[in-house]
Amino acid sequence: MASGMESRINFFVGKGGVGKSTVSALAAICAAGAGKRTLLVSMDPAHNQGDIFCVAPGNTQRKVSRNLYLQEIDTDQWQKRYLEEIRSHIRKTYLYETAFNLQDHFNVLRFSPGLEEYAMAMAFEHVLENSSGMDMIMFDMAPTALSLRFFALPGITLAWLEQLLKLRRLICDKKKIVSRIKLGKREYETKDRVSEKLESLIERHTRLQERLAKGCAVNLVMNPDPLSLAETERIYKRLADIGIGVSCVVINKAGTKGAAPGIPAFAKGLKVTSLPVSGTPLIGMNALTSYAGDQAEALRVFYQDKDRDGTTMRRFSDYFGHE
Repeated sequence: MASGMESRINFFVGKGGVGKSTVSALAAICAAGAGKRTLLVSMDPAHNQGDIFCVAPGNTQRKVSRNLYLQEIDTDQWQKRYLEEIRSHIRKTYLYETAFNLQDHFNVLRFSPGLEEYAMAMAFEHVLENSSGMDMIMFDMAPTALSLRFFALPGITLAWLEQLLKLRRLICDKKKIVSRIKLGKREYETKDRVSEKLESLIERHTRLQERLAKGCAVNLVMNPDPLSLAETERIYKRLADIGIGVSCVVINKAGTKGAAPGIPAFAKGLKVTSLPVSGTPLIGMNALTSYAGDQAEALRVFYQDKDRDGTTMRRFSDYFGHE
């Protein structure tokens, strides 16, 4: 990837059981086959990617083939890290906390609403910070409810933080909470540490909101059946409500007996791609690569339309036949 360029990011979202883990795996293989350094990240607590690729799961990037890397996010670990970040901030900000025995009440934080999505946000930021050499990052997302909370998190948090900052500034004005440090004959004023923390959090979540809204492609995976269609349309509308557009609708297992024909009404004007039912289980690199090669045109939508020189994608054997 050229220096200074950001990785292209794809999210795969959908109802449980529609095959978003398999679709994201195929998209990653296809991008890697086109010469893109690709990272496939499992954000789903079920972590099916290890089973799909027949490799041991890992919380760090693991190379599974040429240009292709796999990483599975340990949500529990990131929840603990988030809680420790809160504890550390309280200790540094409120030096008097031991006098009120606040330490004894830290355990209640692990029951805090929103903990899972905050942990996912931290993991997402960590992946981006440590994937500067990747051309493509594919995120196999968690079940619908958690994924939607993750996408909505920055906006909700910003609204809350901005009101907290206004309240804190009012408190500071009323109580004149200003720290003064005297060095020699000079006296310096330092900002209120709570206000500084709120401002840094606002800046952080603003960046995250902008990254999700403008720098990522959200792909909705569905099956051609009424239940899947209904939930996919709800996901589409909910994402629109929080300012996140959908890049592509993926009709997985197209051609299934009894499937509803045609493109869903809500998807008119969007990119739509279809993947037929596989005659064999899509497990293991050989099966995945074979299917991805057959469906290269349908999968191309996730990384680019054409190679830079205008040619079609190179043969998979060029990339996966030898290490």
